[in-house]
Amino acid sequence: MKKTIYFAIVAVIMVACGQSQEQKAEALIKESLKKSLYKPETYKPVETKVDSAFAPYDDPAFFEELAELGKMNSEFVELEEKAKHAKSSMAIWSGPYQTSFGRNEYQEAKEEYNEANAKMEKLKTKGRKQYEKVANILQGSRKFIGFKAVHNYRANNNAGNTLIGNTIFFIDKNFEEVTYSMEVEEYTQMQEAISQFKEQIEEADE
Repeated sequence: MKKTIYFAIVAVIMVACGQSQEQKAEALIKESLKKSLYKPETYKPVETKVDSAFAPYDDPAFFEELAELGKMNSEFVELEEKAKHAKSSMAIWSGPYQTSFGRNEYQEAKEEYNEANAKMEKLKTKGRKQYEKVANILQGSRKFIGFKAVHNYRANNNAGNTLIGNTIFFIDKNFEEVTYSMEVEEYTQMQEAISQFKEQIEEADE
């Protein structure tokens, strides 16, 4: 009995060791997709390409830091527009012949202008710190963090239509679990953003 169990365990280990990286990745991806697909029983893999993943370029934590910097930048641009609009309103309602209504409009515009500028000053400080944080991470040495698998597959949605998935899955060093996933298009956009940010850093250092 013990000998039978022993040989069974050895057989499982040999099968696992004999699997290619793509096969191991597909097995993990299938389990991961079962949790998100409307009809997991319709899932059919098409193609899987596995490559090594390195931080910071493939690190989801770094993606979040860069996204936060982008969010701050968008917020700053929005505040600039508010300040500009408020300043224009102040110019319209200012002058020696102000009516009671005009003075009220001027005061409201002035308050909006001051509020927007105050928020911009605070955001500048936060944005500068976030910029330095992202720059330091990006200028650090590359570090192997596991694997990334670009996976194409077919599956039906809740309406019964067959859709084509094109997703990148990040897998730990030991091929034990999927740690993160995102659409390939989103990943490509993130890489472009990283490349542009790196160029900005290099230009600033010249």
